[in-house]
Amino acid sequence: MPSNLKPYRAKREFSRTPEPVGGAVFDAGNRFVVHKHHATADHYDLRLEVGGVLKSWAVPRGPSLNPADKRLAVETEDHPLEYIDFEGVIPEGEYGGGPMIVWDTGTWAPMEDVEKSLRTGAFKFRLAGEKLNGGWMLTRLKPKPGENEAKKNWLLFKERDLASDTKLDILEARPESVKSGRRIEELAAPPRKAERLPPKAGSLKPGALPGAVKAAPPSRIEPQLATQVPKPPGGEGPAENTSELWLHEIKFDGYRTMAHVVDGEVRLITRGGIDWTKRYGDLPQAFARLPVSQAIIDGEIMVLDEKGISRFALLQHALSAGAGSKLHFYAFDLLHLDGWDLRKAPLQKRKALLAELLAGQAANAAIQFSDHVEGDGQGLYEQASDLGLEGVVSKRADASYQSGRTKSWTKVKAQKTDDFVIAGYTVSDRAEGLAALGMAEFENGELHYRGKVGTGFDRDMATDLLARLERLTAGATPPEGAPREIMREMHWVKPLLSARIRYSNRTADNAIRHGVFRGLRDVGGLTTPAPVKRKRLIAESDLATIWVTNPERRLFGKTGPTKLDIAVYYALVGDFMLPHIIGRPVSLVRCPTGKPQDCFFQRHAFTGMPPSVVTFGATNSEGETKSYLSVEGAKGYLALAQFGVVEFHTWGTHRTSLDKPDQIVFDLDPGEGITWREVVEAAVHIKGGLEGLGLVPFAKTSGGKGIHITVPVTRKQNWKKLHQASSAISTYLAASAPDTFTTTMGKENRKRRIFIDFHRNARGHTSAAPYSLRARTNLPASTPVSWADLETIDAPEDLNYASLPGLLETSGDPWAEIDEAARDLPVMDKAG
Repeated sequence: MPSNLKPYRAKREFSRTPEPVGGAVFDAGNRFVVHKHHATADHYDLRLEVGGVLKSWAVPRGPSLNPADKRLAVETEDHPLEYIDFEGVIPEGEYGGGPMIVWDTGTWAPMEDVEKSLRTGAFKFRLAGEKLNGGWMLTRLKPKPGENEAKKNWLLFKERDLASDTKLDILEARPESVKSGRRIEELAAPPRKAERLPPKAGSLKPGALPGAVKAAPPSRIEPQLATQVPKPPGGEGPAENTSELWLHEIKFDGYRTMAHVVDGEVRLITRGGIDWTKRYGDLPQAFARLPVSQAIIDGEIMVLDEKGISRFALLQHALSAGAGSKLHFYAFDLLHLDGWDLRKAPLQKRKALLAELLAGQAANAAIQFSDHVEGDGQGLYEQASDLGLEGVVSKRADASYQSGRTKSWTKVKAQKTDDFVIAGYTVSDRAEGLAALGMAEFENGELHYRGKVGTGFDRDMATDLLARLERLTAGATPPEGAPREIMREMHWVKPLLSARIRYSNRTADNAIRHGVFRGLRDVGGLTTPAPVKRKRLIAESDLATIWVTNPERRLFGKTGPTKLDIAVYYALVGDFMLPHIIGRPVSLVRCPTGKPQDCFFQRHAFTGMPPSVVTFGATNSEGETKSYLSVEGAKGYLALAQFGVVEFHTWGTHRTSLDKPDQIVFDLDPGEGITWREVVEAAVHIKGGLEGLGLVPFAKTSGGKGIHITVPVTRKQNWKKLHQASSAISTYLAASAPDTFTTTMGKENRKRRIFIDFHRNARGHTSAAPYSLRARTNLPASTPVSWADLETIDAPEDLNYASLPGLLETSGDPWAEIDEAARDLPVMDKAG
């Protein structure tokens, strides 16, 4: 898509307007069109095909064949080439709302160099259309004093030639469309599908549904989930027997949400049971306007792209920037209505009642009914594949609503899409550079080859990819299972970049078939500029002195990073990491052999320890005096990093005031069945709870599946009081969403729940230091992130030893002001 279509796209919601999105590639042409457009008033739009777009001018009074008529022409945003054939009605309320016809069209030719003419403001051209012909002139006007210079006004007039006419009013003589023959006043909006008036209060009869039970609305309903299947169920059952009938819906890519409406009060509850009502801007108000007293509606909150397709990344950015009018709720089930529990009623009946409830909603309303097709879902599945949709969800028409994963709901991805590691690349003269990517994935800690992908990237992307990959070849080793012919042609790279690949299926040896590159996986996070500039703590001379024994020894597998990679990482991030660990007691995870089973935790001073690392004595919980470690400067820090240390863990205090802690850490540890999205939801909820207590929380990835929330506090309490306070706060936070959180340790208590681990706040206990690597495959880091960035992260493991140093150079440390945010702990007991 030409970049100069961005203003055009930014002004339109393509889920609400029939105008073309743009982006199709055509051979260079010389077509033109004049649209007649009735928005606030009739006007005409002249559009000339130039450089892959339609250069456009709005002509309020329209073109005239009389050379004496000088008509104002206001330059507008470029339009896509597909717009040349557009004729239809732009919905009321949208940009340019109103009917539009193709008043004239044909070909055009410049009389001088186009680029120069547009630049100088004297543009001569010839038209060969059905109504307009001969020579024409556009001349740019100088802006008046005080007038916005960005607004480019021109004059359009006819040149004197055989096609000019001083008497004929071409606009009055030829008002019809050259495409359809219709006048603009004849162009009516097509009737909306199933448009009905909204129901009157009390007109809906939920009690009439079979299986409806009189009951008060529950405070929470765990959502029903679909089971993955290879294809949609098919076969339409007999009309009188719905037991074999399936309803097929589009699979959305957003936040699954249960909307609770009780006497005008609205709560929007996430799949994990978190109340996110305040996060969704004006959306709750749309539910409050529904003609009901009580309702529970199941659906999905999303943001649509320019093609009307839900994209989770757009939703993430919308929420991190503050929810606005782009949020939509697609409702697909009605579980409770005005005192009646409908979960035991057949789905088909529930959806029919839901459609009645939402009747009369405008085409661009915030709440939309998620329609379906009945019977065989294969057609919808194929259409979803063609459009690049997420897939199809199929539901038994007669089924009751059952919380949890069931077989009465199934889902099929339109096409398989997975993330693969880029392990290598091939080049060719024919491709003028990058020819294909070698894909791989980790299996039991080792990288295994999964085939080549040679389509999906254009020339610019291929050039960028090749430049990035060429820098990763040094020291790279091939993955397991690469065929001999691949070994000869592939340039292997370190496995540091991941790509999203769409493919049809896999072969018997697990290689991907018909793979298409869909883009690099976005590591997300760290986009917020540093609020405070940190002084350099690691000098260039320090970097030059990095030395380790066995520098090429690989850790965590044949394709893993080397000991030297780890030492270089800590040197590069030292300016950001050191302020968070200097003066704090540290514990270390050392991996001397590179094998995970040989890693060990080092809390006390050890033989052969670098002399630049400070040791100090302290009494442990058993009353014994032990020698502990502390990093006091760059020299000791680099010495440890070069000493086989992979992980740094810190106490929540400083060595010089050991019994006056200044940080609390809440470790959100997800149990079985909890997704990363749900952990992020939970962290945002915890943030709100802590802020409500007057505290300032900071977020950090754990380097695994969880999130660490660190709260700086004033040094007014000892360890015992700090631990008691963190316990009471955790109990208070868990009680705000008891179906989501637990503070009880143990696997059985954590199924489908998130454990709030506050036990790191006891004396001598530690948590992973900011920017510490974790001793796992590909060395992910425990990375501080801003709250806005946290929601944009899809794959926290991609914040690793290779990606993080470069990100920090451009973004800075989001925790730079953490010490200034210290607050007094609130006074509370365990009940809150």
